Amino acid sequence: MKRLMALVAMFLVGVALTAKVRADDAEDVKAAYVRHITLSRTGQIDPFVEQHLPGHTAFGPNGGLLTLNDSLEEEKKYRQALFDRGRRDSTQPIFTSVASVLRHLEVQLYGTTAVLTGYLQGPVTLSDGTTRQGTRRITAVWIKQGTEWREVHDHMSTLLTSP
Repeated sequence: MKRLMALVAMFLVGVALTAKVRADDAEDVKAAYVRHITLSRTGQIDPFVEQHLPGHTAFGPNGGLLTLNDSLEEEKKYRQALFDRGRRDSTQPIFTSVASVLRHLEVQLYGTTAVLTGYLQGPVTLSDGTTRQGTRRITAVWIKQGTEWREVHDHMSTLLTSP
């Protein structure tokens, strides 16, 4: 874990030295996240994963252990296999309308690093095929590379009370 954190820190410093921050970056991060959820929801595996950086980590909403994706190609194969089996990615619930379920999105900028927080609300299709109403808390860390924002870490968890 220390090795991973050191690599992430070195990467962040490198990115910070090469990318320029603009005034509208917070809105760009929100737009990138909306696109990200939409790609996941519609099973567009390649463009969804291409919004990640190698070394992307995640805590999924089901309370599982941290996932680490060293290679984007390996992550694409893994996610495609899940989708092909008729399951949706357990770290990205399937919603009927992205616009209707994203709530209270906030972005804090730290140079070329952004932390996005908010909620996903609405019908959630579980891996067993059942659907229920649900709310997830989200936190996502995005890094700016050139003019594009890419996700390096995300965390989803079930909200136990209404926002």
